[in-house]
Amino acid sequence: MAGGVARAEGGGSAPPATPDEGVLGELVVTGTHQEKLPRIAVLPSLSPDLEDVIVRGVVRRDLELTGLFDVIPDSKAPIGMYGFDDAIDIEAWRALGAEAIVKVAARADNAPGKIQVLGVAYFLNVGKEPVYQKKIVVSKDDARVTAHRVTDALLGALTGRPGGFASELTFSARWAKNRRIFRVDADGNGLAPLTEPNDHAIAPAWGPAHSVYYLLSRNYAPYALYALAGGVHKAIAVPFKTSLYGVAFDKSATKMALAVSADAESAIYVGAPDGSGMQKVSTTNLATHPAFSPSGKLAWVGGDAHQGSQRIYVDGKAVSPSGFTAASPVFCDTEDGVRLIYSVAVGNDRQDLVMSSEDGRGMARLTQNQGSNTSPACSPDGRLLAFFSTRNKQPGIYLMSLKRFRTQQISSQLGEALRWAALPSVAGAP
Repeated sequence: MAGGVARAEGGGSAPPATPDEGVLGELVVTGTHQEKLPRIAVLPSLSPDLEDVIVRGVVRRDLELTGLFDVIPDSKAPIGMYGFDDAIDIEAWRALGAEAIVKVAARADNAPGKIQVLGVAYFLNVGKEPVYQKKIVVSKDDARVTAHRVTDALLGALTGRPGGFASELTFSARWAKNRRIFRVDADGNGLAPLTEPNDHAIAPAWGPAHSVYYLLSRNYAPYALYALAGGVHKAIAVPFKTSLYGVAFDKSATKMALAVSADAESAIYVGAPDGSGMQKVSTTNLATHPAFSPSGKLAWVGGDAHQGSQRIYVDGKAVSPSGFTAASPVFCDTEDGVRLIYSVAVGNDRQDLVMSSEDGRGMARLTQNQGSNTSPACSPDGRLLAFFSTRNKQPGIYLMSLKRFRTQQISSQLGEALRWAALPSVAGAP
């Protein structure tokens, strides 16, 4: 039973004969042309204080992961003072070609267990005043997450759209003979299991108040719905006794979609997060992996029980190309509008990612001839796409910029059912 649901989530194997891949569209970036990126300086840290090293290192790494900037190497930093209170030598950095300057620093506060965190950003073509400047006091244990929040604020000042690094990913991955639910920071740090090793847990999704909903099977029993909130796991009562295949929530976390098995078929039901008011909405004999669009549309992986093919459906209409086994739909609220992204089987046990509008038009490939790429998930700000990949003999989680289409690895962990969500907001955060 466990393996059956895992295949339903992952999309199954490729069909015996793969149709013409030309219908998948052109690869968005071929590598023959590299766009010139804005050159940005992140001032180095010369402090021996661990909190300063952490904050500065996290912000620099985040800015690199966006794919939006050419970050000047530390080795080219001008000679000077880089302490918490030291002034920024703007002209020295301008001489290196910097178009923007970022300074982040941290130091111990007078209050025990507290640190001061500073963030400053300049646009060199808009005057001498900083476009962002803030100093806050936070718990020393929050140095890393505060650094991510600083990055998000800096991106808002530099680009007009706040970032999405104060967030985390969840997914299911193999643990011995079972599968467990894991979480990890947006930059790949802090990998940790959320479920017990003796349970078989799959298909996590972010629910109300940043809770994690997932499907759990013990001793080969049907998969049931559970939620993790405030460190407590609890069963969610739903009006189904058969196995569940997937769970998803809309943007407001007031609607919950469930994929439910029944008589060798499956269907999508939508109701409240507490399991009440569930109504069938799918129109295909097989329906798994629900996913809501920010606009309120509902996608799922649908197929015919006899033919076994799987296509992406949006509000009951097939939008993925016929003949390709499709899986793992996700909607990304990008700077250029909402985009639908999913994987398609392309033969030799490989899958590629494709992107289109919500209705399936304007299809383009995001990956090609780079191993197998699965389980796409979008950052809260819509700038980045996370996915599992086996490329370059370095399997793991990769991030792709949906603006520049540069890809970087953040983790060596493989899994399935990747989901991404912002951390709850905090009063007084950057």
